[in-house]
Order: sequence, then structure tokens, then C-alpha cells
Amino acid sequence: MRAELDFEEFASATSDRFFRTAYAITRDPELAEDAVRSALAAAYSRWRKVSADAPEAYVRRMIVNEILGRRRPATRPAEAPVRRYVASPEQRVVDTDAVWTALLELPVGQRAIIVLRYYERLGEDEIATTLGIRPETITDETSVALANLRRLLTASRQGARA
Repeated sequence: MRAELDFEEFASATSDRFFRTAYAITRDPELAEDAVRSALAAAYSRWRKVSADAPEAYVRRMIVNEILGRRRPATRPAEAPVRRYVASPEQRVVDTDAVWTALLELPVGQRAIIVLRYYERLGEDEIATTLGIRPETITDETSVALANLRRLLTASRQGARA
């Protein structure tokens, strides 16, 4: 659990900087984003090894190798780095409130699965034990719950616009 938190903190603290570095190399925001995402995913899968030394240097190297391995020339003219959208603190509160409001509309079983999985960060086996259901059921139920949550959030946003 601590390793996951360490990785999340690391990714949160470095992803914008990594994006700017990748963009400076590629001049292509999509390619830069893909390289950062791929490198962070690879780093997560072997986080214990990566975090033991100099994780920023290790991941930065992975990003550069990802970009160079593609050998795709820049297709866009040189321009200022694209700023990624970062929600204001107020917007984050609104978004969080919308999620919790929609979550309350889910049936209690689906709500429990979402809360245990994404809020409590329990694994499928732990959720199954907690809810007294088979572990193989968790994947399907999580998928259904997320689809319903997305539907409710979409309806809520459309209602807010109208």
C-alpha cells in the first residue's frame, strides 16, 4: 500500500515536468503524453526497483528512450509548450461533489464496490471478502457500477448546462 502511495505522489509531482521535457523533444503533445504515460506505467510495474535509486532520472530516461524508439520526426512547427488544463481548487470541489452526489444515486451494492475499490483502494479479493461475494464477480460488478456512475455524471452535467 505504501509503495502505491509513493508512486502516486511521485507521478503527481513529476508528470507535468516530464510532459514539458517530452514535449520539448517531440514538439508533439500527443506523442509527449503517450511517452510519459508509457514510462509511468512501466515504472509503476517495477516501482520497488525504480524507487530504490533515483526515480526521476530513471523515468526520464524511460521517456526519452520511448520517444527515440519511435523515431517519429516532429510534424508540428515549433511552438510554445501546450499547457495542460489544471482545474482550480474550486472546480475540484465542484467535481468531487458531483461524483459523491452521483455515487449516492447508485444502488448500495454498486456504491460499496466503488467506495471499497477507489476510495479505500482495496483489491478484488479484499472487496469480495468484505462483501461476501466471489472474487471473479468483482470485476463485472465494478464495470457495471462505473458505467452507471458515468451515466449519472453525464446526465448531471447535461442537466447543469440546460
